Amino acid sequence: MTGAALVTGAGRRVGAAIATHLARRGFHVFLHVNRSRDEALALAQNLRAEGARADVTACDLADLDAVSAMTKTVLDTDAQRYLIVNNASWFGHDLPGAASLANLDASLGVHVRAPFAIMEAMAAGRKDARLDIVNVLDQKLGAPNPDYYSYTIGKHALWGASRTWRTAQVDGVRVFGLWPGLLLTSDDLDETAYKARRAANPLGRAIDLSDVTAAFDLVLDAPGLPGQDLIVD
Repeated sequence: MTGAALVTGAGRRVGAAIATHLARRGFHVFLHVNRSRDEALALAQNLRAEGARADVTACDLADLDAVSAMTKTVLDTDAQRYLIVNNASWFGHDLPGAASLANLDASLGVHVRAPFAIMEAMAAGRKDARLDIVNVLDQKLGAPNPDYYSYTIGKHALWGASRTWRTAQVDGVRVFGLWPGLLLTSDDLDETAYKARRAANPLGRAIDLSDVTAAFDLVLDAPGLPGQDLIVD
């Protein structure tokens, strides 16, 4: 069965790992990026050298006309199976009482408006093809704290969209929420703090990128599995 996959935020880190895994599984992968274009072009070149099909599509997710054109490019493959991974993220630190509408708008644009537009366009344009959607969320939804307030609101809204899609039971469409736990370190987390968080994790370690990509194998290899939240932590 031919398949096409769109992975947003695919230039590096988690998105790049997901896109690589899907390409090696035989999907024609579209790597969406905004700023990480050089990294995505290099990744696509490496994947093609392995015999995979990979293309880079660059746009600002705040530009919904560009988002529409991107989804049309994916649909133009006339695949028998589509996979959408809404992975792109806006990640800015703020707290309740020290946030702004600008931060909230940025978060909602990436985490809600763009995924909303992509899901609607793909569901409407897929013809009889199967459509799986994986919205990359965050373990913060189950273990909330005040850090990254606007980011967290956006992820909560995407989670709400995921659950609402599942109640609609659209034929041929499954919607999953992926909740990764502690994974990669970030610029504002020093090594000492990162080690402490790893030790405090119930697993006794941070999860690995392979733990995340294994969740996609579950989605792909179990077509009877209904859409649901997959907690990788």
